[in-house]
Amino acid sequence: MASLDSSKTFDFVIVGSGPAGSALASRLARSIKAPRVLLLEAGAAKVDDKALLLAERYSTLLTYPDYNWGYKTAPQANLNGRQVDYSRGRGLGGSTRINFAAYTIGPKGDYDHWADLVEDDFFNWANSRRRFNKIEAYNTKVNPEYKDYVDLGKAEHGTGGPLTISFPEIFERGVTNFNDVIVSCGIPRNLDINSGDPIGIGVVAATGTKGLRSTALSYLKDPPSNLTIVADAQVTQIAFDGKRAIGAKVGDKLYRATKEVIISAGALDTPKLLLLSGVGPKEELTKHNIECVHELPVGRNLRDHWFFPLNLQLKQGGDDRPPLADPEFVASARAQFEKDGTGPLAVLYNLQQMGWLRPSEALEQSQEFKTLPAEEKEHLRHSTVPTWEICTHSPPLHPDALPDKSYLSVICIGMLPQSHGTVTLASADPKDAPVCDPNLFSHPFDRRNAIEACRITYDILTSPLLAEDTESIFNAPKSMSDEDIIEYAKETTNTTWHMSCTAKMGRDDDPKAVVDKRFRVRGLEGLRVADMSVTPFAPNCHTVAVAYQIGEMAAERLIEEYGLA
Repeated sequence: MASLDSSKTFDFVIVGSGPAGSALASRLARSIKAPRVLLLEAGAAKVDDKALLLAERYSTLLTYPDYNWGYKTAPQANLNGRQVDYSRGRGLGGSTRINFAAYTIGPKGDYDHWADLVEDDFFNWANSRRRFNKIEAYNTKVNPEYKDYVDLGKAEHGTGGPLTISFPEIFERGVTNFNDVIVSCGIPRNLDINSGDPIGIGVVAATGTKGLRSTALSYLKDPPSNLTIVADAQVTQIAFDGKRAIGAKVGDKLYRATKEVIISAGALDTPKLLLLSGVGPKEELTKHNIECVHELPVGRNLRDHWFFPLNLQLKQGGDDRPPLADPEFVASARAQFEKDGTGPLAVLYNLQQMGWLRPSEALEQSQEFKTLPAEEKEHLRHSTVPTWEICTHSPPLHPDALPDKSYLSVICIGMLPQSHGTVTLASADPKDAPVCDPNLFSHPFDRRNAIEACRITYDILTSPLLAEDTESIFNAPKSMSDEDIIEYAKETTNTTWHMSCTAKMGRDDDPKAVVDKRFRVRGLEGLRVADMSVTPFAPNCHTVAVAYQIGEMAAERLIEEYGLA
């Protein structure tokens, strides 16, 4: 990493090295005109090789606390006042250090809807698919043993990009059997959930290969000399000359941008930084004695996907995971993996299974569905857009689960969330975490969506095809009544950390918009935002692929506008 001289100026200063920031910095710096680019990251540069194991993808955020900002939500009024974990990655690569490494690009209907909302085909499916081809190093060769579950030959996938994406050579025991059970319950099998149509149940590729995760650092390998990357440099404020952004402050130093400052700090820290810099709702700034540079609805449109688990306890020998509770087994498995990349750590937790579903008849007939805003109904007219997701074979996500027992965990995840929350400041001190309130289940549609999703999931878990292997229902609502499901959801719901929309993109006449369709912060000069905070709605997928694409989008805009190609 470079040492930083604050007297040096750059053409572009980028704040945040997550998937969007890293993609943007790399593409700008590697453009033909080779502008001077500075990438600033608040966290550390080094990533421990042991933190990359896909077999430990669900515990990395706990095992490596220095990689995690450790945020919590505000107490959630509709979750019995509980605070929910709101982890965000810290260090080069951002949250790709600690996420669950699922690569899902979402429905083509999302991108076409985005294009419609901002009246620009730049965001549509065809252009998005073109950009995903630039991102992906997709290993489309899958063990022929699993040809009934995966077929990547009928859709487009990129193979020459920086981000490795793959399936394990050996699928974990139980995944394909449960896939069959879900299909028997009337949910279609999807052989390629990244085709642009995710509807149905399918196995999911990881951002990684051969048992190791791939992070946003894949964009920053062998950086050109005109790209300066500086870690341990938390930006505390954007500096302005009138209405023009001129640089980023790190402590008492100012790093100047002759062309643009781009904030890519994520959907929680981007609004925090904008607010600290005097850009946001005037009443929020006044509360903390921050001078208002420009009033905008920053942090006012937080959306996220809720989830809750249902679990079966399986009979002894129901899966191969209990030995992971034995330190000697883990040490032996780690030694084998380090030797030749094989063994249990190349199989266990290396594969995820997910399914996206259209609204059920019960949901469509509900008053909560019928009273959705017209914009949301228009979105749902796209046949590829789901209202919920089923995700299987995660850890049981329950405090009473015993590590030496076998479980089948199934997670209900809400898509198309209608509850809106906020990101505000705790104080004017940059060291304080933002106040994050996703306001989960505040909208009746989200509650109804949860009820109907839970019923379908419970029907699957109680299928006669699973009875022979089931010891008991480990955790689920007391009954399938509306009341019992909602009470269960209040006690068990968390979020998927797919925070979005806090610096929403929109047309000039959109009162909720913070940025325009060129990622420019409205009413200001020389300042853009490029990360998940700009999405006009919460994308209906696990969002890391969208974040990478946002970086690619912003790079295309800037390269075009400044003639850098």
